[in-house]
Amino acid sequence: MYFIPPDSLSRLMVVMGVIVFETIDLFAALDPLIKTFIEMALVIGPLSLFGVILLLKKIEKNNPDRIRWK
Repeated sequence: MYFIPPDSLSRLMVVMGVIVFETIDLFAALDPLIKTFIEMALVIGPLSLFGVILLLKKIEKNNPDRIRWK
């Protein structure tokens, strides 16, 4: 049983977004430059993962034999 169904990318993005924005508040006491770096990494990381998943789904649609999800 999955917490988030594996075929629901929109739910996954919402959960990742909530985690990112709640984690940003934990770093309020840090130097602004370090805080900015951490905030950007927390935003860019999940977005890049989402992009890779979309790219793999596009490749799978065009050539199903190249991608195996199992």
